[in-house]
Amino acid sequence: MKKSLILAVFVMLLAQTGCGGASGVDNVLSKAKKEGKAVMLELGSVGCIPCEQMKPVMEMLRKAYSNQLEVFFVDVNKDREAARRYSVYMIPTQVFIDKKGHEFSRHIGYFPYEEIVPVLRKTGL
Repeated sequence: MKKSLILAVFVMLLAQTGCGGASGVDNVLSKAKKEGKAVMLELGSVGCIPCEQMKPVMEMLRKAYSNQLEVFFVDVNKDREAARRYSVYMIPTQVFIDKKGHEFSRHIGYFPYEEIVPVLRKTGL
């Protein structure tokens, strides 16, 4: 009985913290894999100046690579599990994931469009 109660409380806590279920990141990765696209995760926070500076860069990438790259912003204050999962200790952090779901590059801080393009080209995008 005690074990059942403890397990029930643990499951409720997991559900409340957003752990244990499919997150937005999981949904994006799954969709991108099905569509044969790579993914750029922009892990940051609303109000962070370098994170806000990345918004136009992300939009340019979405337009230029719409058929090959999924660009997704993750607010680490709202999705702490994603921050842990991708070992984010500073924001913004950009994580690039190939079509098979493997990380192929990572960058911390503001990342200009002109510097991202060569990273994408090296992987065939």
